[in-house]
Amino acid sequence: MAAVFAFLGMLLISMVVALLAAMQLGDFFGANDEFGIVILMVTAFTVAALGIFSLTYAFTRRVQPITWTAWVLAAAALTPPLLPGMIQRIADHSTNPGTVGIENTYITIELIVPALAAVLVQWGLVRRRWLRMIGEDDLTRWPWISTGIAGLIILSPFGLAFLGGTLRHAGGDFMWQFTATVTGVVLGLLLVMAYVECYIRERILNRRLRPPAPPPPEGATGDLLHGGADAGTR
Repeated sequence: MAAVFAFLGMLLISMVVALLAAMQLGDFFGANDEFGIVILMVTAFTVAALGIFSLTYAFTRRVQPITWTAWVLAAAALTPPLLPGMIQRIADHSTNPGTVGIENTYITIELIVPALAAVLVQWGLVRRRWLRMIGEDDLTRWPWISTGIAGLIILSPFGLAFLGGTLRHAGGDFMWQFTATVTGVVLGLLLVMAYVECYIRERILNRRLRPPAPPPPEGATGDLLHGGADAGTR
């Protein structure tokens, strides 16, 4: 019963993250009537992904299959553009004239980014619970703090505005150089932060996994004591 409540909590957390990402993107891209379909598909993918994770959790004897499942689900999250006509059928419901000609790209981003976020959150939570259940260390090399900060910055209105302004380079746009510089600096700082966090986590993990020093031989302690006493006598 505890596992059921734990997985319901994982579903709730991953759903909140995925839907917040989708709503931020939809608001920035000016999503309209088609956004309901996007939300429905993101929700269905999040539920299905956790169902697959739960099956892996129940039957695996090692932690690696949980990571392999995450990679497979991440690949599945990237498939919407590969499904013939799927994005276009969603775009046909759009009534926003300002997105004509580019709504397919917007919809693709609104589907992929939240789905990847859901997979990442579920992988971390499922892996952590599985390792704790068998009494092993659940520390991972993945830079969770940097990932959370990067997500908050990039998916914020200002982050999306700068990122969108950098990607939409138009001739005669004198602000583009400033926008691109700020975007590049912020992304560079985030990468450096992620590298530093990975390095720190690697050091901590190696220290925890290092086998303890073997105890001294049984007679060594007595020899040391006698040696110290003899030295004191002299």
